[in-house]
Amino acid sequence: MKLHKLYWPLALLAALTMLLSACVAPAAAPAAAPAAATTAATQAAAAAAAPSMSVDEIAAVKADKPYKLLAVVKTLSNEYWQTMKTGYEKAAAEKGVTIDVVSVPTEQDTDQQLSLLQQSLAKGYDAMMVSPITSLNLIQGLADATKKGLPIINVDEKVDPKAAADAGVKLTSVIASDNKQAGQLAAEYMIKNIPAGGKVAILEGKAGNPSGQDRHDGFADAMKGASQFQVVASQPADWDRAKALNVATNILQSNPDLVGIYAANDTMALGVVEAVAAAGKQGKVMIIGTDAIPEALAAVKAGDMAGTVAQYPADEARIATSLAILALQGKPQEGFIASPIKLLTKSDVP
Repeated sequence: MKLHKLYWPLALLAALTMLLSACVAPAAAPAAAPAAATTAATQAAAAAAAPSMSVDEIAAVKADKPYKLLAVVKTLSNEYWQTMKTGYEKAAAEKGVTIDVVSVPTEQDTDQQLSLLQQSLAKGYDAMMVSPITSLNLIQGLADATKKGLPIINVDEKVDPKAAADAGVKLTSVIASDNKQAGQLAAEYMIKNIPAGGKVAILEGKAGNPSGQDRHDGFADAMKGASQFQVVASQPADWDRAKALNVATNILQSNPDLVGIYAANDTMALGVVEAVAAAGKQGKVMIIGTDAIPEALAAVKAGDMAGTVAQYPADEARIATSLAILALQGKPQEGFIASPIKLLTKSDVP
């Protein structure tokens, strides 16, 4: 089995702290009347709650009815979301439900993703799992879903809690990884393995995207504690390989003594690999990405990348499916579940 498809141990996840998302509220049954907008008092009360079941228990849930679920992911042009789609398909077969997985062509198609969600609301889904492109682009569609009484599970890319509350959106559960920790792990590895220090750079995702910003912040903050390193450039490349190639090429030309580049996802990291090779600097510039997609893992094994911070989208999809089923069974797990992550290096790749 390829490493990116490994299932993280549920026992480990069960031990993680369960923190409540600020905009979590009880999910209404599909036939329920539209709920009133979430108030500040409701939010404060919800903040004291937490999932009542362990992740082991959640993962084992199966449907009592053939529920029809919708999964909105970002784009299948990225192997990360392909893996999540596969996770949803396996979860559907395992748990006895139907899941339609929809996506848009690129991670720039924010309006199209919203339109796709809004069009899907007329198709009779019982609940939905959503991974928005940005924290804000699906707010209106989610507000419409809330009015229809659909349980909403927020997966991987978090919805902005204040905007959601202001719009009357009710999220049943949120499952996502700690993106600041992802950036921190990359920085710590560079600090440990480049003892002399030097100039490093960051390739961000799409400007304003919380996941990319958090990964940037985690890396930059960790580097502040290492005086031998200097972050000399930090630029968005929109999660795009070709843009990353161009951005990294320019950074390398401006900083010929660069010793490391952290990319906020593997698609961009692979663009960095091309830029470093074109500059004749293989082995001189450490490259670390995020997501552990298959091509990046191959690059790690070949020595073109030093590592990639693994997330586990197939497992997130499986848990999200269970959370949707539980909400429909009247047992919503109203909390935030933190997905574990791990920096994978050459020794971790079979």
